[in-house]
Amino acid sequence: MSDSPTTTPTARSWRDIPQQITPRAMSREGRRRLTARTLRNIALVVTGVSLACGSWLVWNVLQDDPNRWAAAANSRPVEHIVVETDGVLDQAWVEATLQIPRDVGLMELDLYALRERLLAHRQVKSAVLKREYPDTLRVVLEERTAVVKLKAQLAGAELRDFLVARDGTVFAGHGSLAQEQTDLPWLAGVRLVPAGDGFEPLGHIDRLADLLATARTDAPLLYADWRIVSLEHIARDGHIVVRSARVPEIIFGLREDFYTQIARLDYILDEIRGRAVAPMRSINLAIGPAQVPVAMDLPPPVSGADRGVPSVRFPLHN
Repeated sequence: MSDSPTTTPTARSWRDIPQQITPRAMSREGRRRLTARTLRNIALVVTGVSLACGSWLVWNVLQDDPNRWAAAANSRPVEHIVVETDGVLDQAWVEATLQIPRDVGLMELDLYALRERLLAHRQVKSAVLKREYPDTLRVVLEERTAVVKLKAQLAGAELRDFLVARDGTVFAGHGSLAQEQTDLPWLAGVRLVPAGDGFEPLGHIDRLADLLATARTDAPLLYADWRIVSLEHIARDGHIVVRSARVPEIIFGLREDFYTQIARLDYILDEIRGRAVAPMRSINLAIGPAQVPVAMDLPPPVSGADRGVPSVRFPLHN
C-alpha cells in the first residue's frame, strides 16, 4: 500500500490581505506650492505672448517707416501745416484753431487732442491728422454743407444766424460759408434743444434736403423764390410747407417723389399766370396727382356780396 503524496499549503503574507486605505489629503503647504507653480506657468505664457505681439508691432512699424524711430529721437518743431478739405475752411482757420506752439516737436503733438479741437466746431464732420517727417503736420477735413439757415440764441448770447446740415446738425458757419449761404431758405416749425455749447440735431432734415436739392437742380427759378420752409406738420401729416415770393403756402407731401410734385407745381403756375385775376394763397400738392387744390385771394367784396374764399381744383392729366 503506497502512501498518497502530501500537499503542503502555500504560505500567505500580509500583502495578500485586502486593504482599503483612504489616500492621504494634500497638506496646506502642498496646495500653496501647486497654486504658485500654476500661476508661474500662466505668467510665463502671458509674457511670451506679449513679447511676441510687441515684436510684431515693432517690426510692422519699421516696415512702414524705417526712419520713424530715428525721427522720434530727433524730433523737430512743426514747420508746416498742410490742409486738405472738401469745403471752405482755410489754412489760417486751421492754424488758429489748433494753436500749436512754435517750439513743440512733431512727435510731441497730441493728435487726439488736436483732432477734438477741430471737431468742436460742428462745421467739421471728420478730421484726420498725420505726422509727415521731419516737420510737417497734414490735416484732412470733411466739412458739413448747409441746406437751410435759421435764427437762434444760445444761453447768454445774442440772436444770431445758424446753418443746418443734412444730418440735422446745427452749426455756426466759418470762413466764406457764412457769406455764401444768402440764397438758402429760412427754416421754421422746429424746436431747438440745447446741448452743451450748441443744439441737438434736428429730425427730418434729410427729407427737406431732398426736396430743396430737387428744386434747385430741376427748377432753379422756382427755388429762387422760396423764402421759408416749415417742418411744423411733417411729423403729424407728412407735409413740408414752403412759403415763396409768389405763393404764400405750397404744401409738399412725403408719399410722392418730389420731382413729380415740383413738375406739377411748375405746370400749375404756368396755367394760372395766364388767366388768374387774383393772387394765389395756397397750393396743396400733398393730396395726390388727380387734382390739386389751389386757393385764391380776392379783393374785399362789395358790401352785401358773397365773402367766401374761392378755391379751384386743377385736374391733371398724366
